[in-house]
Amino acid sequence: MTRFALVVLGLLAGPAIAHPSHIGDVAGHDHIGAIILIGLAAGIGLWAALKGQKGKDADAEELEAEGVNEEPQEA
Repeated sequence: MTRFALVVLGLLAGPAIAHPSHIGDVAGHDHIGAIILIGLAAGIGLWAALKGQKGKDADAEELEAEGVNEEPQEA
């Protein structure tokens, strides 16, 4: 019964989430700049990943147009 109660209490516990303006009060303005830079880096990484996928799709279509993916002919 104790384990069940602990599991229920563990599932009910949630993270204490504050809105971003409290970060400056707690950690100083330098941390806000770091958060902005991390978000910018994540956005650039996402953009590069999506751009890379388009390039792979174009390469696959080009190879298919050249007939590279066709089955070999019998002699």
